[in-house]
Amino acid sequence: MKSISKVFFLLTCMLLLTGSSLFAHNGKKHGKAKMDSAQAVAPASQHQHGGHDSTAMQAAMSPDGDHQHGLSEFPTLHPLVVHFPIVLLIIAALLQWVGLFFYKKEITTVAWALLLFGFIGAYASSTWFHAHTAQLAPAIQAILEEHEKYASYTQWLSGLALLVQSVNLFFLKRNVWINASMAIVMSAAAFFVAYTGHHGAELIHKHGVGAKGYLLEQHHH
Repeated sequence: MKSISKVFFLLTCMLLLTGSSLFAHNGKKHGKAKMDSAQAVAPASQHQHGGHDSTAMQAAMSPDGDHQHGLSEFPTLHPLVVHFPIVLLIIAALLQWVGLFFYKKEITTVAWALLLFGFIGAYASSTWFHAHTAQLAPAIQAILEEHEKYASYTQWLSGLALLVQSVNLFFLKRNVWINASMAIVMSAAAFFVAYTGHHGAELIHKHGVGAKGYLLEQHHH
């Protein structure tokens, strides 16, 4: 019973730490900053994409006056889902290392739970919520291919770690050498998911891919 209480307490602390980022701006308004950044992006986009593509991008990103959209208004749910595996897999790897030395049973259990949900999020992001792009310029296509390659590495490594660690926790009585080796594998998955996120940020923030459907395939049902 004490072990369950400790696991629940640790999970609650992790959720509180993760949620604290929601209050990072302390309620400050950022309207002017958004306008300035939009003005700064326009010349860069003209330089990188050419006049026609730049016009399409600016039209896609222009405000429409209605800020109360439902999920159906999003061209893809990929950005809403993909942040879960980024956070969960990185924290899972950190906790796996901590669990080698402190509160071994409780912390490795929490790390396993985060790994489970992180793998589900990584799989969902790459399959059910995968964003399909239209034809891209070669330089942007190269970034997309790198993004998808490291996403695949993340999925395979986190899946492998989840399988081995599940057997270790529930059938092998938490073998210390397996715990240590899985800490290495989970760290690799955390690195790859972070690098995947880096390329994803490049695609949307440098090239505008996905902003209001820009450069995404449009499917009408």
